[in-house]
Amino acid sequence: MGEDGSSQSEAWLRLNASGIALKLQLALLESFGSPESIFGATNEHLRSVEGIAATHLGKLRAAETGLDTAGMLERLGELGAHLLPIVDEGYPALLREIDDPPPLLFVRGTLTDRDDLSIALVGTRKRSPYGEQVAGQLTRDLIRRGFTVVSGLAMGVDADAHQAALNAGGRTIAVTGCGIDINYPSANSQLREQIAQSGAVISELAMGTPPTRDRFPQRNRIIAGMSLGTVVIEAPVKSGALITARLAGESGRAVFAVPGNITSPVSRGCHDLLRDGALLVETAEDIVQGLGIMLEAVPEREPAVERERKLDDLPADQQQVLDALSHQPRNIDDVALDCRLPLSQVSAALMLLEVKGLVRRFPGNQFVRTV
Repeated sequence: MGEDGSSQSEAWLRLNASGIALKLQLALLESFGSPESIFGATNEHLRSVEGIAATHLGKLRAAETGLDTAGMLERLGELGAHLLPIVDEGYPALLREIDDPPPLLFVRGTLTDRDDLSIALVGTRKRSPYGEQVAGQLTRDLIRRGFTVVSGLAMGVDADAHQAALNAGGRTIAVTGCGIDINYPSANSQLREQIAQSGAVISELAMGTPPTRDRFPQRNRIIAGMSLGTVVIEAPVKSGALITARLAGESGRAVFAVPGNITSPVSRGCHDLLRDGALLVETAEDIVQGLGIMLEAVPEREPAVERERKLDDLPADQQQVLDALSHQPRNIDDVALDCRLPLSQVSAALMLLEVKGLVRRFPGNQFVRTV
């Protein structure tokens, strides 16, 4: 990076670290054009911007002198990351449209024009096997239609969506509630690295910023803001996923919800969304139709025909076992009782169905059908 570029980057880092409210940062940028011009302005000129008070001037001057910007840029380079200011043409177009877009993004990986077709998939950390299955299936189908999948890198539904996107060879973007150099959650460290190679890990927070409870709702507006629509897969009534859905609605974006088991607490948030007018999702087609857009994608006919072929060719015992399963987990003993078949025969049938991709096994000898 040249001297001018380095100077500009340092000015962006100072503005980001100033602690001034985002709306005021944006107002300053609108008035002065760049962070360099902001820091080069007199206090009198700065005070001419509506909302700027003496306390804000103090924060700006402190950021001007009390920040190791050279060290921060060096650390950024070590991570293979870069800064993406809101004035950059590569800044996500959808995100720029919300009321309070982040003036600066820290990015590991790449953002591309393809990411203008993004869908957010979010849900509870304590998702059920059903939630895991739905997240994977919807993600795979969305990736095949050319979408980028956006989520928050949390355990549960978020991680399921990211991993399914990677497995499908698609793009996925993780928005973190901490600095991009913070390994949180630590259980997703390998996933984070994979996302940075096949998409992007982004944050509006300076490097070194730890995750705190109040930062995640703020993070959620970026997830919603980058996306054409937000799909909630499983969420209890008090859930960050519901915050993301609300923010999506407030930004004029589509809100979708997947119905679930009426006896499960993690279904109640989705059902509340559906009562409030969210669009019901059973397949990726529901999302595409809900968005009202047509996309170039892998034709649906071929995989549908392939699935039908597999189902038509099933031996009688495998068909019987498959019919006894649903999208809710069932124990192998219960399946055997329903089918009135020996446990050994049911076990063999399930193994063959799993090989064909028609069922999935979960811990405790629990099975669900995937078709």
